[in-house]
Amino acid sequence: MNDKTTVSIGGVVETEEGYNLHIKGYDAVQRREFNDLFTFDGFLVRGRHIDPRQDPLSPDCRLLIKRKVIEVVTEKEED
Repeated sequence: MNDKTTVSIGGVVETEEGYNLHIKGYDAVQRREFNDLFTFDGFLVRGRHIDPRQDPLSPDCRLLIKRKVIEVVTEKEED
């Protein structure tokens, strides 16, 4: 498949608690695709692929997801 980790953020919905985001991509370290809903409360990104007790992606992929979420939310709030 790919040799590079990719993250793509689709729908972003603002809620009273923060944001719900549809994120999909490819974790090159684990060599697997992911496609799931994540939440961002203004401080933490949550989702089963972020939580190490559930179905975590590699640390590099989780960090990229967090960076992209903050970038997208910041842009949305500036509009």
